[in-house]
Amino acid sequence: MSTEFSFSKSKSGTRNADFIAFVADRKTEQMVKSFVLEQAMPHAHIAVGNVDDAIAYLAKIDRSPLFLLVDLQQSVMPLSDLGRLAEVCEPSVQVVALGERNDVGLFRSLLKIGVRDYLVKPVTVELLKRTISVTEGKVSPVMLARAGKTIAFAGARGGVGVTTLALNVARHLSEDTHRRVAYVDLDLYGSAANSMLGLQTNNGLVDVLQNVHRLDPQYVERTLVAKGTRLFMLSAELELGAARPFSAGALQRVLELLCDSFHYVILDVGNVSDPLATEAFDHAARVYVVADRSVHATRSTIRLLRHIEDRDNNPPTSLLLNNPNAATSGKVQPGDFMQAVGRTVLYEIPFEAKALATAENLGEAPKEKAANGFNQMITRIGGDLTGQQTSAERSFFNKLKLRRG
Repeated sequence: MSTEFSFSKSKSGTRNADFIAFVADRKTEQMVKSFVLEQAMPHAHIAVGNVDDAIAYLAKIDRSPLFLLVDLQQSVMPLSDLGRLAEVCEPSVQVVALGERNDVGLFRSLLKIGVRDYLVKPVTVELLKRTISVTEGKVSPVMLARAGKTIAFAGARGGVGVTTLALNVARHLSEDTHRRVAYVDLDLYGSAANSMLGLQTNNGLVDVLQNVHRLDPQYVERTLVAKGTRLFMLSAELELGAARPFSAGALQRVLELLCDSFHYVILDVGNVSDPLATEAFDHAARVYVVADRSVHATRSTIRLLRHIEDRDNNPPTSLLLNNPNAATSGKVQPGDFMQAVGRTVLYEIPFEAKALATAENLGEAPKEKAANGFNQMITRIGGDLTGQQTSAERSFFNKLKLRRG
């Protein structure tokens, strides 16, 4: 059913390709093969299949291809199918869709969701050559570029568990939903993030901020420290008291390059009064403010929300109420907290007595059974970002539909 040409192998043993095509019929398959052979593209995968086949294949490989050709002939809901496909593709993938419908409305809709071009069948080698420039490594620019999302996590005060929550959300997105995630620890003097992953910093964050005018995607990728195949860390650990060796405004270019290659860029903001925190909020697509049930955190949350939302991009901001310690008396009640800040809490995360501390010291993910309540909330936050329902939510809505039916 498929044709492969001289692939390179990933660490996991799954083959990677620069060009991947899933087409609906043998005639189109032969035409695409001719195009690949004429362009002398050695790293290619061509198969007869639909969007579901493409999704299954892409989910198995470590890196998405440069070009992806997908046939929508058998697709009843092409926009929905391509939306599912986007979830397993890196934002930098250049997608070209094929179909039988010469429909301007469909073409415009496809461009809006990030498809580079839409070709009406039957296709020819010449049409493919005009559409895909192998020498320049790009598709003719008739589209809107797709980029990853920058998500900031900030604490109303110190010690409320921002890094614990942000890091486990990043781990969930990379391991359980198969997204590529860049975790950027904005504490230049070192936070707990690296030790919680069992990593050592290479001071890559300072490197890229210092050399912002020389940056390209390859430069940034070399500064990242990998945790598996989909989670990458960018951090620093300057000597205490050392001056910042970079100028203000450098973070924007770093985030632009990361968003070209990653589905999510998670920013662990650290000190909210730091200039880097202000830049993070300026460029965040979404912000999670973490607070605990203390009077000080309640007051600080009001100020922080005003600080975040009083800017040009006005990022959507959600509140997470964490319980980082075992204290049970003297806490502000959730209802009183929400009334004071004038906002609803998205989720309240329960206290975990032992599982989190053990996992963090070992640089591992919390054990599922031992930290069941915590892990459920991490899954919900991940679903909040990806738009995917948890199994419990799906069960609830299915029961609701049955009752209504």
